[in-house]
Amino acid sequence: MIKIPVSILFTLMILIVSCADKASIKINKSVNDDSLNYRGPIIDMHVHAYNEVNPLFGRAMENPLTGKVYMGAKSVQIHQQETLAKFKQHNIVKAMVSEYPEAWYQTSPSTVLIGKGQGFSIEHLRSLHQQGRLHVLGEIAPNYDGLMATDDSLTAYYDLAVELDIPIGLHLFPGGPPGGAYFAYPKTRARLGKPLQLEEILFARPDIKIYIMHAGWPFLDEMKALMYAHLQVYVDIGAISWGLPRKEFYHFLQGLVDAGFGQRIMFGSDQMQWPTTISEAIEAVNSASFLTRQQKADIFYNNAARFLELPADEINRHKKL
Repeated sequence: MIKIPVSILFTLMILIVSCADKASIKINKSVNDDSLNYRGPIIDMHVHAYNEVNPLFGRAMENPLTGKVYMGAKSVQIHQQETLAKFKQHNIVKAMVSEYPEAWYQTSPSTVLIGKGQGFSIEHLRSLHQQGRLHVLGEIAPNYDGLMATDDSLTAYYDLAVELDIPIGLHLFPGGPPGGAYFAYPKTRARLGKPLQLEEILFARPDIKIYIMHAGWPFLDEMKALMYAHLQVYVDIGAISWGLPRKEFYHFLQGLVDAGFGQRIMFGSDQMQWPTTISEAIEAVNSASFLTRQQKADIFYNNAARFLELPADEINRHKKL
């Protein structure tokens, strides 16, 4: 047996430990290095504006899933100011703003995309589009009315999206806050949120520009099946980016990315009454160690720019900001 001098063994041990430390530093850097964060332009495909007193304005709300407490904006005006300030802070260059975005559009017409849902008649929506005051049909949220997305009352909205050649944002689930069916939204049902109900709608309208809000959570397998079968389907991440425990959000997001759908996932904050959640949603994506810098860029901007068919000069202008 060959005997190795103690001095040589000692030197080898030092080298091994040193290499291990360097490897550990490298791994930690890859996970925590701030340089991996995306800092370019962002398109937010899921924003809300209000025009009246909201019962959650100025009130604290605790999320029972995460324990976090959110304070609602104090008024409609402050809600607008705080949300637009978040746009500026995070370089959000486009935002689909639904419900009552008119005042926001007047303030920032190059940023705000006007969205309107099924609460308006087809004739009114067509008129708004002719006036240049409708850019997205959304959000369309039948679950709140206890309806499936296939309900006959919605057929005209899908057809209108195709006729006008504009995107449609469809909210399947979740139906409001945890347990919301017991107080805020008594008609909503979890079973009405399954993504595969959309198949015949899609087959009948292969050219429809449709995205599923909240990425069809929690029906991951159904969402993967739908996106596999129908290449025109996109998703936004919506409130699951901040409303769910981080581990669950990452499980769902990574499931879609690992299945090959990373180029059809779009950022959406669904900030509702809490503009601070925009920052939280952005941080959640940037902190996802399983995403590459390119995948983050796709989620934050590239996928939505393609989906919205933004002109090349506008994309170039955004990326120079």
